[in-house]
Amino acid sequence: MLGAMAASDHPGTGGGTWTFLSNHAHVLLCLVADPDQTLPAIAARVGITTRAVQLILADLIEGGYVERTKVGRRNHYRVNGDGHLRHPLEAHHRVADLIAALGPA
Repeated sequence: MLGAMAASDHPGTGGGTWTFLSNHAHVLLCLVADPDQTLPAIAARVGITTRAVQLILADLIEGGYVERTKVGRRNHYRVNGDGHLRHPLEAHHRVADLIAALGPA
């Protein structure tokens, strides 16, 4: 049948599971919101496993986007807002721009 499609027929609408941001961005924004939170807490907020958070943090630390320091038995994370986004379409933006647009109010 030709004509208007239902909203659920359009890609990206309805009950899809995709999001506009990667899990790397989600983890980064969690760290901005609370630099002292635990990996299980981040995993629960993002909806991924603790192991996935560990791997993402390793990527972010290796890339210079996050710095980890030990405070007692806990970790404290500092996000480097001067780093540039990695994809060529967004490489002219800094992490600080992402945080300003989507970070905690």
